[in-house]
Amino acid sequence: MFTPAGAQAGFGDLGRNTLFGPGYFNLDTTLYKNISITERVRFTIGASAYNILNHPHFGSPQANVASGAVGGIYNTVEGPTSAYGAFQGSVVTGRVMVLTAKFRF
Repeated sequence: MFTPAGAQAGFGDLGRNTLFGPGYFNLDTTLYKNISITERVRFTIGASAYNILNHPHFGSPQANVASGAVGGIYNTVEGPTSAYGAFQGSVVTGRVMVLTAKFRF
């Protein structure tokens, strides 16, 4: 039961972790094609795609019982990693594709 903090005499009857946010889901993929030129020489071309679905990741719900917005989700969170490494999520939040070409001999 949600009641404002000033109007309640005890801790209420809700258990711990009653409000929790949606799960985090992300889809990344990589495709490579190896092309043999000779027995020892190989050319590789490929692409890596990050955040293919490009959908928002919603944050945790409002947990302040005193506000009228309790239980609502009003923000999004950035991913923990991107194509440019960890902790760059605030800079890169959209879909990213990286093309790769390698010549091995």
